[in-house]
Amino acid sequence: MKHLLRGYRILFLLLGSCSALHAQRPSDVVKWDAEIIGTKPGMQSAKLTATISDGWHVYALSQPSGGPTPLKISIPTASSITLSSPIPETKVVHHFDPNFNMETIYYLKAASFDLLLKRGGAAPGDTLPIDVRFQACNDRLCLPPYTTHVSAKSKRR
Repeated sequence: MKHLLRGYRILFLLLGSCSALHAQRPSDVVKWDAEIIGTKPGMQSAKLTATISDGWHVYALSQPSGGPTPLKISIPTASSITLSSPIPETKVVHHFDPNFNMETIYYLKAASFDLLLKRGGAAPGDTLPIDVRFQACNDRLCLPPYTTHVSAKSKRR
């Protein structure tokens, strides 16, 4: 019995150490932040930023289908605010990835997005909900696509 318990203890330690070494969560790899930067009658603008850990990348808004999951920025449907125009993107990297057998488009280190928003009759609030769906990969593995919920706060304090 003593040897059996010792064997289970060793197995538990090995499994625990292996999962701790390889376990990465998308929220650990990419940090998202947002700020409301302007308000006009019927319109609002916000800046969404991503800080991407070294060695990782996040696929771009313009990533073609048939490969990794492209970035998607949206406003929850329960909100009275909608995105009013396509979101411009800058500083993308183009790279042929043999794992996907296609050219991939992604962001390294950081990404920033200017969001133009249309208010549907409601008064501007101090916070704005933003949903961000993304996939992060490094040179060895891809994490599953993940949706994070970001709350943009007004810079007026």
